[in-house]
Amino acid sequence: MEEICTNLSAQLCEAGTGGYKIFYEEELLDALPEDMRNRETLEAALKNLTGGGYIDVKYARGNAFCICSYRRYEPVIKEEPAAEDAAADTVAVYDTPSIPKKFYAISALCAFAGGAVGGCVAAVLGAVL
Repeated sequence: MEEICTNLSAQLCEAGTGGYKIFYEEELLDALPEDMRNRETLEAALKNLTGGGYIDVKYARGNAFCICSYRRYEPVIKEEPAAEDAAADTVAVYDTPSIPKKFYAISALCAFAGGAVGGCVAAVLGAVL
């Protein structure tokens, strides 16, 4: 289906983008492979292009189609990352600098001291008020 959509979109974009134009079924069928030149395949390809936001079909009456082409269809190709790239990503995760243990000790001490000071302030305010 991607090949059909690519060929059909290329033909529609050659006529220009940004405005509605009349296309006849015969000229649209020329963009399809010979073994798939039928109305059902054409309508399926037009529906696929419309759903993807590549074209807009205003109407289809008889063998005439009013179509506005917005942009050329680009098939989605999923590429697997190379083994070297995956290995480089894995190494990058372990290359991050580690936080020294002294930082954790100082943070814990400051948290304990802050809790003690806050408790003392609360006790003094409770006794006075």
